[in-house]
Amino acid sequence: MLNPSEVVSPMSMRMCINPHCPEPCHPDNATANFCVRCGTALVLENAYVAQKLLSDDSGFGRIYEVVALPDSPPKILKVLRPDFNNDTKVVELFQQEMYVLSQLNHPGIPKVEIYFHHELRDRTFLHGIIMEKIEGQNLEQWLRDRGDRPLGEADARHWLRQVVEALAVLHDHKFFHRDIKPANIMRRSDNTLALIDFGTVREATHTYLAKIGSIQGVTCISSAGYTPPEQERGFAIPQSDFYALGMTFIHLVTARYPLDLFDREQNRVVWRAHAPQISPSFAAVLDHLSAQKPCDRPLTCSEILQELTPPHRLNPLLIGAIALGLLLAGIGGYWMGTRTPEPPPANRSLPRSP
Repeated sequence: MLNPSEVVSPMSMRMCINPHCPEPCHPDNATANFCVRCGTALVLENAYVAQKLLSDDSGFGRIYEVVALPDSPPKILKVLRPDFNNDTKVVELFQQEMYVLSQLNHPGIPKVEIYFHHELRDRTFLHGIIMEKIEGQNLEQWLRDRGDRPLGEADARHWLRQVVEALAVLHDHKFFHRDIKPANIMRRSDNTLALIDFGTVREATHTYLAKIGSIQGVTCISSAGYTPPEQERGFAIPQSDFYALGMTFIHLVTARYPLDLFDREQNRVVWRAHAPQISPSFAAVLDHLSAQKPCDRPLTCSEILQELTPPHRLNPLLIGAIALGLLLAGIGGYWMGTRTPEPPPANRSLPRSP
């Protein structure tokens, strides 16, 4: 596996995205339109150039950082491995990320720009998706960089609400994510979160492919420790996302991998003792999300948001004003009931007729 930190071109560099190129960061590529080592076009769709390899350990392919010409904010380029070009199932999963993201509009979901085919010199081609780059760290990296210190309840509640609001947009469009975990949630510098990696999204009305043939070496959709039991068995529903979300936040508030907390006798993750900073009310929310049976989990994102909303509390000034009003009303009623009533008007006799 390549070390992404070693495959970084200078800002003026143009990097070759041919996975078989012997020297993708050749210095002479900086002023070339075609790679000097393999002849692959360096300008993608007449607009973009790759400048950095971010990851090459994805089961689907590689992820690059690209910029548009002239220089613009960095974006993400996902490239499918060419040996999957003839695998219709893999290509379908790759293409549906573009399809799903093009329908969604939420700050917690990356925006997609284009889907394209990039032809190589040997007549093979690469499937590529260019989308918004979410600047920051994924929560797996974030937790590791802070020395695996557990997340506090205030931040956990705030973050969970953000992810659920983004997830609600996905579910409202009749899709579900199927791979929620700390590595697929990005934290920006302003402490806002974004849900990423929509390559495994599926329509809620369909069953899904639980695994892509391991013989081909593709990463399974299942993510151990976060994937619910029904999804492991090859069937998923929107409530499957809630289980994964619950396990993700149990990981964050305990700083412990969920499977490390699994109790075989109880057949569940036993985590509360490892998160003393979490109140019983919020712990109940996480337990509700991560219930073993889908029917024991929340039905909708709205139900989760309602559980996260604290009971309504009146403003102290309003309480004081109401109390004062009641007091004055009582005094007024007492005064009205004890004052001396006015005597009734005297009867007047009618004049007698003569």
